[in-house]
Amino acid sequence: MTAFANATLTATGLAKLNQTPFYFQAQPSVVPGISDTHLSLALPIVIYWVTSLFYHLLDTLQLPITEKYRLHEPEEVTKRNRVGVTRVVVMVVVQQIIQTVLGLLLLDDDVVGLKQTFADHPAKITSIAAFLRSTTDTLVGPSLQSSVTKLLFGSQDALSAAWWLYWWGIPTAQFWFAFFVMDAWQYMLHRLFHESRFLYRHFHSHHHRLYVPYAFGALYNHPVEGLLLDSGGAVISHAASLMTLRQGILLFTFSTLKTVADHGGYAFPWYLDPLHLLFPNCAEYHDVHHQMTGLRYNYSQPFFVHFDVLFGTRISAEKFQKMKKLAEAKRAAEKQQAISPANGNGTANGNGSGAAAEKQQLKGKDASPAEIVAKTNDPFTTSDKQSYAAKAGSST
Repeated sequence: MTAFANATLTATGLAKLNQTPFYFQAQPSVVPGISDTHLSLALPIVIYWVTSLFYHLLDTLQLPITEKYRLHEPEEVTKRNRVGVTRVVVMVVVQQIIQTVLGLLLLDDDVVGLKQTFADHPAKITSIAAFLRSTTDTLVGPSLQSSVTKLLFGSQDALSAAWWLYWWGIPTAQFWFAFFVMDAWQYMLHRLFHESRFLYRHFHSHHHRLYVPYAFGALYNHPVEGLLLDSGGAVISHAASLMTLRQGILLFTFSTLKTVADHGGYAFPWYLDPLHLLFPNCAEYHDVHHQMTGLRYNYSQPFFVHFDVLFGTRISAEKFQKMKKLAEAKRAAEKQQAISPANGNGTANGNGSGAAAEKQQLKGKDASPAEIVAKTNDPFTTSDKQSYAAKAGSST
């Protein structure tokens, strides 16, 4: 009876070897008439402008249902931004030309892509199944092999488990690892471009001419920065995660879509923007970084915020806005006090207390915006991990 059951499981696994998931296409190219290499370079550009036009349509129509989620008033775009729309479009096109040339030079060619598509997939699945069997045999013994395989992969048959790993488990892990690598690369360089005065003045300041970011300005950068930060990050994350050419199509397109959405200027709730369920880095989070007082916060992009958490540069949009309003009120009050002729001694006392307050470190892990503004001379400057922990708090 046991032998019959094992034979049945084996037959089921063998039958599944030649099955492929819905997303796999056994044809020379995903889209007939254009190679996968060219599609991986062209589709992100198409998605960039289509998504940008969608956000531009929202800006133009100003529908009540979307206006309540707008981060800035429409007139702020022209009043606060220091670069015109034509210049932004031209520079984005220049960067997209550069990334296309870089992709043609560095990405796998069509020969490699065809080998990946028409590889001996059953043989690779069988190899994974053999590894699973040998590993579970070594760790728990032959008698528990099927139980462990079922517990880990939902199947008593190693071939079925290997099939799931090959077509779903490993690709999913590759994408998450690529997101991690892209975030690490962009955080490192993004912060460097801010903290180096030379790099900021000559390169990154171009991007921050958009104090009120909008969708088609997402890739508005100096060409050198665009090459290193965006194009380089995409190529490196694709290579580091050992992705196929077709996986790269999805990675490049999705990261482009995410970057445009993060500069779109709308803080949509999760039920209108499901990406918020997976990625805490969003338009509202990144908008803090584009404010003059928020330049030293929220460097992470485009997916997660863990590098900001790890290195003490994260703050929530809600807390940031409260701090900003309180700081403006405090400066206005101090200015009024300074020009008041009836309170000469008050000014000196205010300065003295301000100097003393500046030296006082914030305690605890969740200081309120009022405490932060009261205890620091500049609430938007974080000088140590302790004061950062107090500013970031539990709400971010």
